[in-house]
Amino acid sequence: MSGRLLVSVLALAIVSATVGAGAALLLRPANEPAQTSSRVTVVATTPPPDASEQPQAQPAERPSHKVEQSPTSSAPAAGTAPEEVASQEQSTTASTQPSAEQHAESQEAEESQPVEQTAAQQEQQASDIEVDPPPEVQPRFAITTTPARLTQGEALALTVESEQASAVAATIGGRSWNLIQTAPGLWWTVIAIPRDADTGTTAVVVDLYAEDGDWLRSASASVVVLANAAPLEEVTLGGTGTPADPADVARDIAVRFSDHISVSGPPRWNGPWILPVEGEVTGVFGAQRTYDGVQAQGWHHGHDIAAQHGDPIVAPAPGTVVWTGEVILHGIGVIIDHGAGVYSGYWHMSLIAVREGMDVAPGDWLGNIGNTGLSTGPHLHWEVIIQGVDVDPVQWLGDDRPPLPPVAPDSEQTADTLD
Repeated sequence: MSGRLLVSVLALAIVSATVGAGAALLLRPANEPAQTSSRVTVVATTPPPDASEQPQAQPAERPSHKVEQSPTSSAPAAGTAPEEVASQEQSTTASTQPSAEQHAESQEAEESQPVEQTAAQQEQQASDIEVDPPPEVQPRFAITTTPARLTQGEALALTVESEQASAVAATIGGRSWNLIQTAPGLWWTVIAIPRDADTGTTAVVVDLYAEDGDWLRSASASVVVLANAAPLEEVTLGGTGTPADPADVARDIAVRFSDHISVSGPPRWNGPWILPVEGEVTGVFGAQRTYDGVQAQGWHHGHDIAAQHGDPIVAPAPGTVVWTGEVILHGIGVIIDHGAGVYSGYWHMSLIAVREGMDVAPGDWLGNIGNTGLSTGPHLHWEVIIQGVDVDPVQWLGDDRPPLPPVAPDSEQTADTLD
């Protein structure tokens, strides 16, 4: 074979190799990455448009770090022997491809650089995000009202369980009631339902306060108030008498309803009360009355028991004597503080056997039956007044009386539980 023919054959071989490489490049899929890299993919939550509306796919983003290759000749010089061509190809490969150590360092740099950038970006993004503070945890507490159904002029016990509160108050019918702490996390009071309270379902609103006096939260429980069925009582005084001085009448009312309303401490009683005197019932609590045919305003505020003049009157429950004296309408009387804002009064007496500040126990002698003040005969007018609101004394003689506060939280007794 002549030299010109050998050169033609070699040229044809080199052209065939070049065309084959180009064909291989054209046949490689466009989305096949040219170089492997580590990436974090963020998936959008917006659904993609229809295939017909999708834009043409863009070429994949190339890594920022690239390895530049030195240009090489596409063919050896004419007249070069095959052995020399092979030697040149090996020399070119050795000069253009990095060593194993250089390749490892380059790959390590490529892998570490995106990770470091991603960590920095994440830290910056985290600092830019405003995190809402966690919602304030509302204090949990429970309310117990016992009984849940009662009559106008009766009393109920209110118990509140709360570990967060430093003070607790209750409101019903526009009147506020302070609760006393009887044990850690336990608050309790006795609430009087007035004789003229609205009937039906009534809300008891409870407010919790922090140690600094700030309001924490409030919630409510419900009680059902029934109508008082007390009868109309007709009282005959006989004669016109002398009209009472309004100032004396105001003092009579103040001594019984406004001068003695504070909550001195926890309840002093520990069971049913006893009857202060035995006798005939001549007037009941809550009754409407006429005096010599004239309708009186309001209602009868106590429980009347007729007895013999001089019969002894005893204390129905433990307490402390806080007042003794005489007023214009109710005559000679004694007032006892039983704790928890509960007071009892004894009127129309003929003799007082106790003094103010004296502690009494059930059955202790207080004085004697009399007929002083505005009275038609010897009898005892017995009152129970809770923080200025009068209630039926008979309720305190049996099991219908308001229960004492529990010594520890008891979730089974709660009537209304609030989150």
